[in-house]
Amino acid sequence: MKIHLALLAAVAATAIAGSAMAAASLDQVVQKGAMADRIKEKNQINFATAKAIGDHCLNAAAAKGMGVSVVIVDQFGIVTYYVRGDGQGKTNTESALWKAKTTLNTRAPSKAQMNAVRSGATSEARVISFGNFANAGALPIVVDGQFLGAIGVGGMAATVPVWSDEICAHNALTAVLGTQPALLPDLPNPYAITPAAGAGARPPAAPQ
Repeated sequence: MKIHLALLAAVAATAIAGSAMAAASLDQVVQKGAMADRIKEKNQINFATAKAIGDHCLNAAAAKGMGVSVVIVDQFGIVTYYVRGDGQGKTNTESALWKAKTTLNTRAPSKAQMNAVRSGATSEARVISFGNFANAGALPIVVDGQFLGAIGVGGMAATVPVWSDEICAHNALTAVLGTQPALLPDLPNPYAITPAAGAGARPPAAPQ
């Protein structure tokens, strides 16, 4: 409970001050004591940390008038925290989970799979054949060099570099755990449909 309150307080302070908290230590964010003994695992993310990360993203999206779906999975793929904002359908909630599982499988941002497809390094069919999802929005959760799982976010139309599912996830990890690695660049989508001459601007991308 003390860890939970401390994490939530840190998130609130971050929102006010506009800067990330000091880097969290592994001891602060994993299950301990009898709970860890019960599952015979010393490096499993605790609920308080997962909830703090998920709620930060949910609240940040809500502040922008957007709904979002967020899932936190541990290093074994077990769902630790799953939250759906208003206006979210099954596609949104499922895409958040698909993205998180992709990061779990690859230990890398799900955007890496998207960029691989866009660059021609692989095909989307091949990505899918390995059970992965070629879409940005999931990031690894790493503390003290230990991979603890992934955050997957879905449901918002991207307006990169201003806002996206991935940016929401990155901001949440930064607020709760401290400074995070820089995001991968967004490669141009060669399959994007461009408007015909005089047809006007493209509609905004569908949220995923």
